[in-house]
Amino acid sequence: MAPPIRTNLDARMGFIRDALEEFIRPVKQAYMMAVDGLSIETEVDSKDVQKKRMKAQQRAEDLSQELLLVLTLNQPLLQDLRIIACYLRGIDVIERLARHARDIANAQDSFNAFSEDSEIPRHLAESLIGLGQNVFALLEQMEVCLVQQTELPSDLKDQWLSIQSLFEEISLSILEEQKSNVAGREGRLNLNLIARRFERSAYNLMRLADLWHHALENEWIHLESVE
Repeated sequence: MAPPIRTNLDARMGFIRDALEEFIRPVKQAYMMAVDGLSIETEVDSKDVQKKRMKAQQRAEDLSQELLLVLTLNQPLLQDLRIIACYLRGIDVIERLARHARDIANAQDSFNAFSEDSEIPRHLAESLIGLGQNVFALLEQMEVCLVQQTELPSDLKDQWLSIQSLFEEISLSILEEQKSNVAGREGRLNLNLIARRFERSAYNLMRLADLWHHALENEWIHLESVE
C-alpha cells in the first residue's frame, strides 16, 4: 500500500499556525479592552471591541477555509487529522471569546447608563478584573499550545478551579451588595452577565484543552470537570 501523500503538508500546516496566531490577535485585543474597561480609570470603547470582534469573525471564516483546503489537497495522517479537527473546533471557541468580550463591554455600557455615579463598586471591579485577567492568561496559554504544538501546562486544572472559586465569590458578592450600590436590579444583572461571560470563556477554553490533549496523545481527558 502506498504511503500517504504529504506533499507540502508540513509547509501548509506552518502557514495554518501563522494564520491561527493572526486570528487570535484581535480576540486578545478585544478581550483585554473589555477587562481594562472595568477599572475606575478606564472606560471601555464598546464600538472598538465590536470592530475587533468582527475582524476576528472574518479571520475565523478564512482560517476555516484554509483548514478545509488542507483536507482536500493532502492526505493527513491520523494525528494531523486530530490536530486539524481541534483547530476547526478551536476557531469557534476562540471566536466565541470575542463575542464574550463584546457582551462584557456592552454590559459595562448598560451598567453606566443605569448608574447615577457610573462606576462599578471598587471591590467588585477589582474582583472582576482579576477574574478577567485569569481567563486572559488561560487564553494566552492555549494560544502557545495551539501555535507551537506543545503539551498543556501541568497546572491548567488548578487554574480552572481557581477561576471557578473566584467566580462563585464574585457572584455571591454581587447578590449581597446593596441595591443602591449596583444600579438596582438592572445593574446587578449586568454585573452578573460580566462575571458569567468570564466563567464561560474559561469553561470553553478548558474544553478546547481537552481536545488539544486528545489531538496530541489520542487520549480523552475532562479537565473542565470540577468533581
